[in-house]
Amino acid sequence: MSATTFRHLFPILVDRQPEQYIYFDSAATSLKLASVIHTTQDYYQSNTSNVHRSSHKVAQHVTEQFEQARRVVQQFINAKNQREVIWTQGATDSLNLLAQCLGRSSLLDARGTEILIAATEHHSNIVPWQELARQYNLVIKVMPVDANGVLKLHDALQLISKHTAIVAIGHVSNALGNINPVQAIIQRAKAHGAISVIDGTQAVAHMPVDVVALDCDFYVFSGHKIYGPTGIGVLYGKLPLLEALPPYRLGGEMVKTVSFKQAATFQPSPLKFEAGTPNIAGVLGLAEAIKFIESNMHEIMALEQTLYLQLLQLLENIPEVTLWGDKANSISLQSFTVKGVNVYDLALLLDSHNIALRVGHHCAMPLFNELAIDGVLRVSLSCYNNEQELALFDIALRDSIATLSQQVVEPDVRHKPSHLHNVVNEDGPLGAIALSIKSAKGWDNSFRQLMLAGKGLARLTEADKLPSTEVLGCESQVWIKCEWHNQQLNVSGDSPSKIVRGLLAVIFEVLNGQNREFVLAFDISKYLATLGLARHLSESRGNGLTAVVEKIMLFCKERR
Repeated sequence: MSATTFRHLFPILVDRQPEQYIYFDSAATSLKLASVIHTTQDYYQSNTSNVHRSSHKVAQHVTEQFEQARRVVQQFINAKNQREVIWTQGATDSLNLLAQCLGRSSLLDARGTEILIAATEHHSNIVPWQELARQYNLVIKVMPVDANGVLKLHDALQLISKHTAIVAIGHVSNALGNINPVQAIIQRAKAHGAISVIDGTQAVAHMPVDVVALDCDFYVFSGHKIYGPTGIGVLYGKLPLLEALPPYRLGGEMVKTVSFKQAATFQPSPLKFEAGTPNIAGVLGLAEAIKFIESNMHEIMALEQTLYLQLLQLLENIPEVTLWGDKANSISLQSFTVKGVNVYDLALLLDSHNIALRVGHHCAMPLFNELAIDGVLRVSLSCYNNEQELALFDIALRDSIATLSQQVVEPDVRHKPSHLHNVVNEDGPLGAIALSIKSAKGWDNSFRQLMLAGKGLARLTEADKLPSTEVLGCESQVWIKCEWHNQQLNVSGDSPSKIVRGLLAVIFEVLNGQNREFVLAFDISKYLATLGLARHLSESRGNGLTAVVEKIMLFCKERR
C-alpha cells in the first residue's frame, strides 16, 4: 500500500480539506482507522457476547477473536508467549498495576531500595512509583536531562547500582519526542538485578518494538495512541515475573476456586490480571489497528520521517522559535516555544486557523521545571498528515506570531468600573470592555479587543503572586487578589497570557465595585455567551475562567 493513500483510511478526514481541519495532536490520541471503527461496531451490533464464559456459538466465536487478538499483540512486540500479554485499560492502568503488584510481591525482597525514574517521564510513569516508594519506604532517584531535555545517558547509567530495585523510563518522551537509549538502560539494570519497566506508549506507532531484543522485564502501551480504541491497553511482562505477582483486581473469571471455607485460588497469567468483563470491543479494535501498523510499518516510518524533516525546516526558519528535545533522534514530534509569545495564546490563535495541537506541560511537569519553562507547543505528526497541512501551518504560525508580537495601541478611553455602566441593552448593563467585544465583528476583532483590555489591566506585583492567590485549573498561570472597600469588591489579577489578561479584564469589569450578593449571583457562562466569547474558548480555558470566578465567590462567602 502506498503511504499516500493512508489519509482516506481515517473517516474523520475523508470529508474535510486540510484548511478545514489539521490534526497535529496524535501524541495525545491518534485518529481512528475505518477498520477499527467497523470492528468495534460489528461486535456491538452483530456479535455481542461475553468471553471465556458462555458456551454458545457466538460466545465461542468472540472468545476466539479475543484470544487471537492477544496473539496479534504477541507477534507485534515479539513476546515469547501469548500469556505474557495482559489486557488493561491503557498504559496508565498497566503502570499502576505494576507498581501496586510489585509492592505486594516478593520480587522486591532481594533487590535494592531505590526506584530510578527518567526526568522525561509522563506523570503516569512517575506518580505510581512515588506512591510505591511512600508505601514501602523506598527512595526515588531521577535520571537527569541536559538543557534541551535530552537524557544524560552517562549520568543515568551511573545511578544504576546494587541499590536499584526498579528502573522506569519511557521508550519515547511524550513531551519532546526523544527516543531514549532504553537498550543501554535495560542492560545496566539487568546487570545489577533491577527490574526494568518501559513505557512504550509513544513508540509502538512509530517504530518496530521487540521486547525480546530489548530484554526488558515489562513494557506497556495504549491502544488509542496507535489508531485504536480508547480504554484499552497492554502490559507485557516476562512470564516468570508475571507468575510471581499477586492479582491486581479481584472478581470473576480470574479465580480458579472460591469457597467460604478457604481462601480463593487464582488463574495463571494472563487471566489472573483480567478480573471482570474486559473491554472486548477495544481488544478487537486494537488488533485491527496493530494489523494495519504491521502491514505498513516501513511506509509509515518513511512518510513520518519526511514530514518531520519538513516540520523541522519550517520551524528553524522562524527566528523567534526555540526547538526542544533531540532533533536527530526523535519520532515525528517536535515541541517548541516562541520568544516573547505565550504558548497558550499562540495555541488559541492556531486553533482559530483550524489547527489542532497540544500546548502546556504535557503531563511532564518535572521535566519542564528542570528546563525552567512553563510549557511548549507540541506538533505530533502521523501517517495521515501531509505536506499541504505543513504549508498551511507555516503560514498560520507566522501570522499568529506576528499578531501576538505586535504592539497594541492604548485604548482612547480608560475602562471604567462596571458599576458605572452607561449603556443598557436586552442583555443588561454592559461596560466599555464588554461593549467593545460584543460589537466586534469576527474573532480577529474580538481578539484585538481582548488584547486591548489585557493591556489596560493593572498587573500584580511579584509579591502578590503567591500560592494563596494562584488560581488552579487554568491553562496558563493566573493569580487574583481580592479585597473589600466599603463593602464593595476590588479584584485584581495577572497572567503571562495576553488573552487570559484580557479575559480577566472582562470579568473584573463586571464584578469590581459590586456587593457580595451581586458577585455570588454572577453567572460567568451566561455572561461570556452574551458577549459572544463562549464559542471562541476551549473547554479548559472556559473552565479556567470559571475557576477564577469560583475563587472570587469563595472570597465573598468567607468575608461575610
